[in-house]
Amino acid sequence: VPAAIGAQLGKPTVRPLVIVGDGAFQMTGTELSTTIRYRLNPIVLILNNQGYGTIRPFIEGPFNDIENWNYTHVPELFGTGRAFAARTEGEFDIAMKAALAETQHFVLIEAELDKSDMSPALTQLAARVSEKV
Repeated sequence: VPAAIGAQLGKPTVRPLVIVGDGAFQMTGTELSTTIRYRLNPIVLILNNQGYGTIRPFIEGPFNDIENWNYTHVPELFGTGRAFAARTEGEFDIAMKAALAETQHFVLIEAELDKSDMSPALTQLAARVSEKV
């Protein structure tokens, strides 16, 4: 989220699309207050896999699990913005179209993923690191 602020302040004609995990959002999401102050309008896609998904493949433990927030209520916290939950590709398409149409405020889209859902690149990286450890 902080990088989107810098990007949009630096180039106001560009609307940032932030792709962030739920763990990282819990560390940086309150910076949405800055987007409100400066009237910025990023689209924030939260990949909710219930924890630190980039760490899980390297080391398993309860520290990878985080408290699940109700991300669709974040705009209520700030008194502005919109939020959508996407559990299917169809819901994601609808949410993204609505997000692109809403240009006055930030928009959150929570994509609910399986806890073990990983990109092929992360799967390969984890396998290579595991061989070395």
